[in-house]
Amino acid sequence: FMPALNDTMFSRPQVQATATDLARLRSLVQMAGTEAPGAGLFKEEFARLKIVADELAERFVRLGSRVSYRDLSTNRERGVRVVRPEDADADGNWVSVLSPIGAALIGLSAGAIFRWADADGRLRVIKVLDVEA
Repeated sequence: FMPALNDTMFSRPQVQATATDLARLRSLVQMAGTEAPGAGLFKEEFARLKIVADELAERFVRLGSRVSYRDLSTNRERGVRVVRPEDADADGNWVSVLSPIGAALIGLSAGAIFRWADADGRLRVIKVLDVEA
């Protein structure tokens, strides 16, 4: 039995940032242009950010956070660090916040499920398992 698709199945979870994060992320939005593969998604998520107190910062993905997540379409788990574009390193699993996965993860808390369509139009669905500052 497959439930009917509806808008709530595709609603995006809350994304958070501290006031300090906001300034750092705003500069990346201005730099992003359109060439980075996740730039559009990053800009959408930046527009949805909710500012929270610094004390809550360890609860969600920020620049520099180590994150483990599961791709719910492949059931594969992966651990990455979300970083500024110039610090990205595929060998070290350091992903740019302007990559599709980095843009999807930024601001999410453990347990959040995030859905988006990739550049090929395929639905991607990930679940955040753990976040370390």
